[in-house]
Amino acid sequence: MKKIILAAIIVIIIIAVFLLNNINPIVKKGVETGGSKVLSAPVSLNNSDISIFSGSGALAGLTIGNPAGFNSDYAFQLKQVKVDLDVKSVTSDTIHIKNILIDGPSIIFEGGFGKSNLSQLLANAKAFSGGEKKDPAVKSEEKSTSQPKKILIDNVTIANGSISVSMNILQGQKLTVPLPTLELSDIGKKGDTTAAEAMEQILTAITQAVIPAVQAGMGTLDIEKNIQETGKALQEGAQKKLDTFKGLLGN
Repeated sequence: MKKIILAAIIVIIIIAVFLLNNINPIVKKGVETGGSKVLSAPVSLNNSDISIFSGSGALAGLTIGNPAGFNSDYAFQLKQVKVDLDVKSVTSDTIHIKNILIDGPSIIFEGGFGKSNLSQLLANAKAFSGGEKKDPAVKSEEKSTSQPKKILIDNVTIANGSISVSMNILQGQKLTVPLPTLELSDIGKKGDTTAAEAMEQILTAITQAVIPAVQAGMGTLDIEKNIQETGKALQEGAQKKLDTFKGLLGN
């Protein structure tokens, strides 16, 4: 009996040492691999620095690229994401994140109000979440081992963000507008929310805040005048070419 207890203690120590040495590489790989699958876009993370003792730490240099069909440098660039995690929950069915603070995110809004890089990322996340729910039936013992972990997030704060706008209608004008501070709470409170669904909820809130912010910013620009001046310049250029051609003909 003593040997069994001793063996169990040794196994626990080995697992603890493994987690201490590998939690941040595991987090980095999970963010990059999982995020890319959910969003169908490249996701990269420079560094994860989360303490296995306190659960507090930060993710540094998180970049979410664009889905296919968009050409701006990225969709989201997050210099630092502060995380407060309930460490004990990591080995349970539901991972409990107490707080997420995203400070100073940089967003590039590319496309239009009908379809943009952000709306496509959101559509990709929704499609992935739907796919998770529609997995074909498998044997009960197989299903129990393949079910994705659930997510519970008490609070998400997104502050001091900026939005750079890339739209053809701007005719080369640069537009950067602030992102309003966002506060989300009780994500996954019902106990059935996957990581993909949590990401979908956060993306929905961001997209719903970005569009009116961009529309308000565009209201400060004289878009119509710019388009008229561009059209006038094109027309004058065409007329000059026609006059030159007539001159060559002697008319």
